[in-house]
Amino acid sequence: MKGLIDKNGRIFGKISFIDLLVVLAVASAVLVAATKRNVVEQVSGSIDTVPVKYVVTFRNIRETVARLLREDDYVWIESSGVSAGKITSVELKDAETISQKVDGTYVVGKIEGKVDVFVTILANCSHSNGRYYADRTFELNVNQQQNYVTKYVVLAGGSISAISPEAE
Repeated sequence: MKGLIDKNGRIFGKISFIDLLVVLAVASAVLVAATKRNVVEQVSGSIDTVPVKYVVTFRNIRETVARLLREDDYVWIESSGVSAGKITSVELKDAETISQKVDGTYVVGKIEGKVDVFVTILANCSHSNGRYYADRTFELNVNQQQNYVTKYVVLAGGSISAISPEAE
C-alpha cells in the first residue's frame, strides 16, 4: 500500500484521495441525472383529443335486442360508467354457426332469430404512446371484451374489432 499512496496522501503521487472521491461523486451524480431524465413523460396542462372510430362486435344477439341499438345514442362501459362514445352506425348480419354432420363434415348454418351486430362508435380520445383512451380512461384494445350500455339496452361481451383515427 506504500507504493500506491505517498506521504502527502496522494495516489501515485499525482492526485489526492479526497479529490478522487469528489470526482467519483460528481461523475455518479451526472450519470444518475442522465438516466433519470427521460423516465417521466412530459405532462402538459391540457390534453388534446382526437376523434377515433372503432367497431364493436356482438355475436349471437336476439334480433329484437339488436334493434334497440340506434344511431346517435351514447354508449357507456358498464363496469366503470365511462363514456365509450356515440354510435354512428349499426349493421346487422345473420348469425351463423358451424355444425358437424353425421358423416363428419362441417356445414355453416344460420341461427334463427339471432344476429351478429357491428356497432361503429365515434369517440373523442386522448392519445398517448400509440394508444387511444376514450373519455381519457378507457383504453381501446382490439379483441377486448366489455359490457356496453345505452339508454335502451345492456349488451354483454362486445369485442372491439377495428380502431381507426379519423382524418381531421
